[in-house]
Amino acid sequence: MLWNRNFSLFIAANILLYIAVYMLFPLIHRWMIQAWSCSELQAAGVTAVFGIALFLPGAFNNYLVDTFSRKNVCTRSILLLALVGILYPYVSSVEMVVLLRILQGALFGIVLMATGSTLAIDVTPSNNRNAANRVFTWSSIVGMLSGIIIGIEGGNYLSFDTLLYFSAFLCAVAIVLVSMVTVCFRAPLDLPLCSFDRFILFRTLLPGINMMTVPMVLGMLFIMISNAFFYLCIGSGFLIYLLVRQVFTRPMNGRIQIFIGQLFTGAGLMLLCNADTGEYLYGAGLLVGIGVGFSIGQFLRMMILLPLHCERGTGYHTYQLLWETGVMLGIWISQYVRQAGNNNPYQVALGICVIGFLLYQVYIHRYFTKHYQTN
Repeated sequence: MLWNRNFSLFIAANILLYIAVYMLFPLIHRWMIQAWSCSELQAAGVTAVFGIALFLPGAFNNYLVDTFSRKNVCTRSILLLALVGILYPYVSSVEMVVLLRILQGALFGIVLMATGSTLAIDVTPSNNRNAANRVFTWSSIVGMLSGIIIGIEGGNYLSFDTLLYFSAFLCAVAIVLVSMVTVCFRAPLDLPLCSFDRFILFRTLLPGINMMTVPMVLGMLFIMISNAFFYLCIGSGFLIYLLVRQVFTRPMNGRIQIFIGQLFTGAGLMLLCNADTGEYLYGAGLLVGIGVGFSIGQFLRMMILLPLHCERGTGYHTYQLLWETGVMLGIWISQYVRQAGNNNPYQVALGICVIGFLLYQVYIHRYFTKHYQTN
């Protein structure tokens, strides 16, 4: 049974954790501009450095979770993530802000590995682990969108300090939920300090890079649009995808699924190219949400099926790292394009969408078919 007590606790904790992390993106971006007189591009760079820092602890992942208690690694990393988050008002320079973002990114990288690619799999029956990866991913997207909405709306009514403490509170609740999970005892292993295990699976790297075009588009939108209802529309579109997905008893052909996903995403971006207000804005959000659902459905399927059974955790962690990196790249690209003089960054986002579609149709689909059959 997939939805056992342990797995349900992890899903709830994951949603809260993503809300706590992603609500900081619009908050810190706005704070850097208002409190530190940074340019839009500089503020986006401070936000995007979070994505680079995700890779810092990667080589130590396998050592951490197989030498120490996996649950303790998870809860203590979340605790440190929360404590670092409430230090922002007390820093005295932009360099210190960057350092805190790097620390939070590195800690979030450890948490991603300990939850989605390790503990959530440990508490799931072996015949349900593919489904567990999918559900964990859907919960991450829900938490991400919820966090952006809270960050945008909360910033209009509450102080920066108050929202930082609220983020820390959500992390505290996530710690409690993870602590309630029952995990079987695993004897510590004698492992090398550094390895690529539970860090990056190179077989999934090319499909993962192709997949990054999807979160890159989302990252660009996170900075360009500060309308909470728009993100509710994206969430509604994503829910529509999940409902439609239940109709199919067999996996959809990958080429068709990516075509549908990128078609909807591209249609939404074309609406935004014409106007990003009123019905155009909300209709675009709905289309982008549907498109993201269809596209990620196929990309996630590849990232789950390409790894061997013993590589499952590493493959899923590769997906998580590249997804987060794509979001951060999108945030930075949107402001770089604006500073370069392009008054319609939605056109660039549409171009990224087209590149992702062509790359999949021309090369990645054949790559997946060949290597999956080899496995």
